[in-house]
Amino acid sequence: MKFSFLKPTLISCGIGIFIPGFTAILFFLFQLLTDKLNIECEIYWKSLWVLTTLTAVATPIIFIKNIEKTKNPTLTKLTIFNFVEYISLQASLAQFFTNVNTICYGSGGQNGIELVFTAWLALPILICFSFLFKFKFGKFDTKSFKSI
Repeated sequence: MKFSFLKPTLISCGIGIFIPGFTAILFFLFQLLTDKLNIECEIYWKSLWVLTTLTAVATPIIFIKNIEKTKNPTLTKLTIFNFVEYISLQASLAQFFTNVNTICYGSGGQNGIELVFTAWLALPILICFSFLFKFKFGKFDTKSFKSI
């Protein structure tokens, strides 16, 4: 039996269509928490963008290395990858559509709505990753993980 990367990712993407507002609210809740720690809003968002950009780049590399090392792609690993990559892409892509002044102090009625749209932009990227994983690991049987 071959492991399917695409089907679980499509299911994750189906869920991802409906949850971008929830994940955006989580980003703003963390911003409020860091504000209580006297961390400025601008510093929080700039730090978040750097951290999520690095995470969005590192997560696929770590995922591939783990599958190569363990020779065991699992639904759990793929689900964790999809979730972490989705959130990382959502936040990191936002920096191209807004700035700290807009997101911290609100202007033009945006107030973070761009985070919903960047979450939707992350979905086709996740699907592309699944195709890449399928081509990279698609020749392996999950039972023995030997070339077919």
